[in-house]
Amino acid sequence: MIALSSGPVSISALPGIASAKADIESSETLDQDWIYAPPQLVSNLGGGVHQRPYSTRVFGLPKTHVIAHALCEGHDHLTFHLWALSFFTGMRLTATEAGFVDATPIKPGKLVDFVMLGRGLADALDLAETYWTLHRSSPDRARLIAAAVHALFLGQNPRHLEFGRFILLYTAIDVCFALAKAVKRPTRPVRHAGRVKWMCDAFGMPTPAWADPASGAEVASLRNETVHEALFMGEPLGFAVHGAGANQNLTLEMRALVCRFVVALLGADGCDYVRSPVNTWQRHGLNLAAP
Repeated sequence: MIALSSGPVSISALPGIASAKADIESSETLDQDWIYAPPQLVSNLGGGVHQRPYSTRVFGLPKTHVIAHALCEGHDHLTFHLWALSFFTGMRLTATEAGFVDATPIKPGKLVDFVMLGRGLADALDLAETYWTLHRSSPDRARLIAAAVHALFLGQNPRHLEFGRFILLYTAIDVCFALAKAVKRPTRPVRHAGRVKWMCDAFGMPTPAWADPASGAEVASLRNETVHEALFMGEPLGFAVHGAGANQNLTLEMRALVCRFVVALLGADGCDYVRSPVNTWQRHGLNLAAP
């Protein structure tokens, strides 16, 4: 349960939160802290209901909280705050009736590799409000943050094959580049294979070997082969994984890198978390108030 207020933004629990939580936790589609889309039901001509052998894909969950903004500039303003809050809680939050796709975790922290320190989510609310204020004249920049977070989250569905996870996480990296390019304005064109390194350099981050052009920029080559030739690791999509038997986890590192890019793009590029290692399962502390 979230109950906090910082600046003009406040979050409070709805009166029926206990019942809503119980309904979610008793769902037949819940497995290992992930809730999956329910089966698709359709009406028969005779008035009965038929269950199709596949899920609805887009689904809703009971509402648990209210978010309010004393100086709200419109629907997009609140929506942006909700996406930012989703990212910093590490779980998808939505105000829509059907805001989930395929599956979503019901526990916080499942979709990111950090733990909030300092004032926690209060700092996150302040950071998001500052970002909105700085970029209100370019509304596409708020939408790009939302797009990056959504692609990051979609890419972690436990049911994905690795090529699907790779494509979505790479898309999240591309979104981050689009936003970084708009904000940082590179002095010369950045080739596709050099995008990750350019962003890492811009934010003072170490560039992973798999994204370094000096080492071949493996991730860009994998992306081209996957998107343009329908091959992943030299095999038709779905029949191979990256780094098998080599103690490598490319998509884990891509997920961690996207998290760091989003934090940096939101304006907290000075915090230690942004420069922390991406090649580990370890969770890192994120203090947004740190210098």
